Amino acid sequence: MSELFTAKTMPEEDWSQVPKPNGWDDVACERIITDNNLGVYVADARQGDVNGKATIILPQWSDGTLHNPLSQERAKATAAIEGGVVLYVDNPGVEPGLPNMSEDIKQALLSGDFKPGAIKQWDAIAQGLDYVGLDFDSISRVVGASLGAHVASAIVHTAPEEVHLERMDLWETAGLDKENNFLQFAANFMMHGGDGYADILKNNPEWVAYLRKINGTKELAKIAICRTAGLFYYPWAINRHDIGNTIIEAKNRKNPAIDGDTALTILNGTESKVSPSELNNRLAAQLALNGFRRVIRLESEGGVHASQDNIGWWTEMERYSESEAV
Repeated sequence: MSELFTAKTMPEEDWSQVPKPNGWDDVACERIITDNNLGVYVADARQGDVNGKATIILPQWSDGTLHNPLSQERAKATAAIEGGVVLYVDNPGVEPGLPNMSEDIKQALLSGDFKPGAIKQWDAIAQGLDYVGLDFDSISRVVGASLGAHVASAIVHTAPEEVHLERMDLWETAGLDKENNFLQFAANFMMHGGDGYADILKNNPEWVAYLRKINGTKELAKIAICRTAGLFYYPWAINRHDIGNTIIEAKNRKNPAIDGDTALTILNGTESKVSPSELNNRLAAQLALNGFRRVIRLESEGGVHASQDNIGWWTEMERYSESEAV
């Protein structure tokens, strides 16, 4: 199977010792609320250059641009490494303090369709780009992590015709085992989604201090109570969505955002129970057999699903992804 795509395993490291990328302190960051009530975290590393490329990051299941400072750090790290603009865009219906998920998005998610939510996110992306003086044609890359990988597939499927991506990254894609029913998928995620989290908290004292300051337990409870729709409908949709088919359909659209020359990076941790290597290999092969000529298969030795919450891990994976996609 590996002859269908480029495969490489990244060595295990002490992620807590990975230094911040060069230019970290110079990245300009701000969170905006768009007219359609989505949060967008804007990280700009252009250093006065009015042009430049933009990357869109689609977040994990319960992630948000306000309540989770790690989302801000991911955006900042990616911007510093790429030297451009990063827009980290909320998934509709998750962030407390913003409107609930609309009925049309709920109904679509019940059938495993992420596209109506993606269309709303494109409106937010347009405003984020305008905020930094860029247009759709500046977008060169889309990154989706866990749930965000499924959202990313819908993003490229619904992209404006001006968007033509050089790269698309799917990291720790959840729900690839379609033989599992929803309860099996949910149980597996609950059991293994937090594998290794004790080490992450130990190695991120600043984040722990922040969670204590804002009463993180209370905030998580608020998300669960106030955003039940977002926290239920997304896992339900993941379990029904065929991410490979959505990406292939996106390639076959008129004026597609992705084509056979787009570098597709599929990344997971070797110890991940939420996004196992075998299933990621299967996805990589499916895409390679359907006209994608630059499928890049990366594994992080010793990595688990929660590794993406370690900013050192995220930083190193960004570096590896960039070097392999060149």
